[in-house]
Amino acid sequence: MNLCTTNEIVRLVINVDVDTSAAGAVSAQTGLRQQDVLREVQRIDPAAAINIDGEIELDGDATKVALIRWETSDPPAPGLPNQETLERLVSAAIAAVYPARAVHLQNWLDGRPDKPTAANVKEHSWSYMAGWFAEHGCDHFYSHLWNDPAVVAQLQSRLQAAGAWQIATDLAS
Repeated sequence: MNLCTTNEIVRLVINVDVDTSAAGAVSAQTGLRQQDVLREVQRIDPAAAINIDGEIELDGDATKVALIRWETSDPPAPGLPNQETLERLVSAAIAAVYPARAVHLQNWLDGRPDKPTAANVKEHSWSYMAGWFAEHGCDHFYSHLWNDPAVVAQLQSRLQAAGAWQIATDLAS
């Protein structure tokens, strides 16, 4: 009996928090970029190339590699962490729908006694969770956001801009 099997990789999705500052005016993309991934993939398959959908195809187009950079073009604002991450993207969607919540959340974060000296991006998303979604629990926070049509519209536009929406759609079909 052979217990070792090999399965082909049809699609590989690389998710990366860009972790750059949202406040700085950076002229060029930083962090892992598509051309970085392409260069590494071409070490395995020199014929690998970027297709019309922005994915890298290799193995005669049998395998696709996609990069999702979790970032958003939202400018710095109350209720948003300063670091480009998935948490910032989600916080931006919530803040766009509920701006009063964003201001209240930022005032609370700024006014904490003995607050940490270094900010953590999770402070924002988890504070949204605790303040307005606590009855659903931590494990349900991100999935519960999809029950609010206004937040869904904001998430979808940001996920489309990040390239994640099309990849998720392709994976779901």
